[in-house]
Amino acid sequence: MRARERGQRGFALLLTVLVLLLVASLGLSALNVVETDQRVAGYLNRKRISLYAADAGVARAMETLQNNGTPSVPSTPVGDTSVFPHGAPSYSTDTSVATPIESIGVSALGGMNLKIQDNNQATFQLEYWRVSVQGDAPGETVSRVEFVTGKLLAN
Repeated sequence: MRARERGQRGFALLLTVLVLLLVASLGLSALNVVETDQRVAGYLNRKRISLYAADAGVARAMETLQNNGTPSVPSTPVGDTSVFPHGAPSYSTDTSVATPIESIGVSALGGMNLKIQDNNQATFQLEYWRVSVQGDAPGETVSRVEFVTGKLLAN
């Protein structure tokens, strides 16, 4: 009977080591999943920040169009360095487009072709602009936005 107990003690040790290896591998795989999730969340956060920066560039272009008659998008950092310690996001004209700010023409405003006395021209016209804006976030994450807008012109 003692010989049988000795064989079982060795088997119990082997079984314990195998269970410990199984638990350790489960723990390591759980750590790997958490690390991957953190990387993906960081990437999505940088992408969101770059899109918000591009949106700020769109707002700037619309404001300069309204105030000056021509849209412009100067390179501008957005945010405070205390909020973004690894570099502030910024916006600028899209560097991948040959003509990032382009006038695409003037046309009569449909339904508004009112005539004033003997003048045969439409009273109101729209001047259309195509603007391409780029938002940059730390980590070389870029979002690009292209939009077409118009400015109301009165003859």
